[in-house]
Amino acid sequence: MISTTTTKSETRLLFLKNLTKRLSLVMLLAALFSVGVTYAEVDSAQGGSTLPEHEKIDTDKTDNMVSETGWKKPIPVTFSIDYTFVSDYIWRGINLSNPSRSTGASHNEGGRWPNQQMTLGAEVYLGKFGRVGGSIWFEWYCGQPYLTPEDGSKTLQEIDYTVYYGYDISQIGLDVEVGFIWYQFPRATGDAAGTQEIYTNLSFDDSVLYRLCGLDVKDPILNPYLFIAWDLDLARGGSYYEFGLNHEFALSDMGMQDTPFLKDLTFTPSWSMSWDHHWLKKMSLDSSSGRVSANSSQLANMVWGLDCTYDLKSALDIPDKYCGSLTVSGFINYSHAMARDLLDDELWGGITIGYSW
Repeated sequence: MISTTTTKSETRLLFLKNLTKRLSLVMLLAALFSVGVTYAEVDSAQGGSTLPEHEKIDTDKTDNMVSETGWKKPIPVTFSIDYTFVSDYIWRGINLSNPSRSTGASHNEGGRWPNQQMTLGAEVYLGKFGRVGGSIWFEWYCGQPYLTPEDGSKTLQEIDYTVYYGYDISQIGLDVEVGFIWYQFPRATGDAAGTQEIYTNLSFDDSVLYRLCGLDVKDPILNPYLFIAWDLDLARGGSYYEFGLNHEFALSDMGMQDTPFLKDLTFTPSWSMSWDHHWLKKMSLDSSSGRVSANSSQLANMVWGLDCTYDLKSALDIPDKYCGSLTVSGFINYSHAMARDLLDDELWGGITIGYSW
């Protein structure tokens, strides 16, 4: 038989235990609530997920160079390298890798030879003052010995050195870039061994215009650009103009964000049209073939292109501290000649592997 005193003691002990559990639960809930409030305040203050998507800070354009994962780049410099294997070297409508056009059929021997191209580049981000950068571009043509037999087996056809300054006027969606390019042709001699030009490239984010018209458009649609180059040497007095459009179709934005392989693919169709002002005559390889017309301003060509890019960085989940971008792209282009006395229709394609940090 249990005594009354013992029963009262056990009852008090049970009451205290239940009270302690309830207090502990209340304190735990209060702590979780406090943490949640604090996190929300910090997230809101730092531009977190409480902000609309179009109002988030573009981390690629901040002074701290902070990636999406929160990793801070130690220096405001981007390094890049890419390699391209392409069927033909078409430059502004001119085929620079066609022996039959430049040296005659006797040197062609019925063959078409591929080209290899590589770019090394670096760009320094200056914050609100824009950016400066430079690059070196190489072109190796496997059929070069047929163009310049006296050089034996040497295939290096061209080296281009570029320096530029760019500034993004985000308020109107305009990016302005001005630069200088020095072209070197190692297999040529005399005045034909190189030329120089200055250029400007204007790129416009057309989504800004749509928003000004009251449309809810967050991303650019046509990405228009205007490129203008003035030659200082071989084609002195001549200039080249190009206007183009393109649009990216990322499959991840088309309901395939969870589909293996397809989620990392982007297709980009493009179109451009160029205008020649006393430039093609002086730069065309046909300058001694009798096909050259007098100086004139004329439409040069139109180019349709399709690029398919696979994002290897995303597919392999490579951390930002090791890689800014890693892509492999396949492309095909068709150039429709409008200056028929100087250009031919051209179809070419290739593959590019690119890396940046």
